[in-house]
Amino acid sequence: MTPDARTLIVVADGHRARLLEQPRIGGPLHDRPEWLADLKEHHEHDGPSHITHAGDARDRAEKAFLRDLAKRLDDLNARHGFDQVILVAPPRALGHLRRGLSTAVARKVIGSDAHERVDATIITLQSVVEVARYANAA
Repeated sequence: MTPDARTLIVVADGHRARLLEQPRIGGPLHDRPEWLADLKEHHEHDGPSHITHAGDARDRAEKAFLRDLAKRLDDLNARHGFDQVILVAPPRALGHLRRGLSTAVARKVIGSDAHERVDATIITLQSVVEVARYANAA
């Protein structure tokens, strides 16, 4: 493991996200809201009007948001050259997000945490990152 590896931490649910950067392993986490400034939030009413089930509409909105987020991650990776990526999202959102990742980003995923943590503190997320790294090393 390279101690100066630059890590992108993606914390998401079906309609919100946070991106954090860790410039070196064990280093501080930095929130990067500017990386999401123009990412569009999808709503249940977005999409075809023939959808009759609210669950279907929610599912479509969640998938669309996570697909857009995955594209953003690819752009950020191209611009900033991250060495590693850690994903934090509830199980269903995590699955959608993983399916949307480009091959380049997917190869850099070193761990994940299948929990809702969009509103978590930096201290909590620091612990989550450490646990994800440890689980990957084991």
